[in-house]
Amino acid sequence: MSVNFFEWLRDGVRQSVLLGVSDAIEEIGTPANSDELHPNVAALLKTEPTKSAKRVPASTAGRKRLGKTLKDMNPAKA
Repeated sequence: MSVNFFEWLRDGVRQSVLLGVSDAIEEIGTPANSDELHPNVAALLKTEPTKSAKRVPASTAGRKRLGKTLKDMNPAKA
């Protein structure tokens, strides 16, 4: 008889999750057979994505550079 610890653990977790879901359904019951959404969920689905989500590339003209460039590290020989 070969016992794999991880298989045993996986089966235990699976069984616990299924029993937890079963207990939750018994406790709170099943949803009513209604096609109507909860008002909060409907409002959430109706919202449009914000326009601030689009990124506009920054101009490189006024950008400060961090650190040294290759020119700064190797000064031109006179």
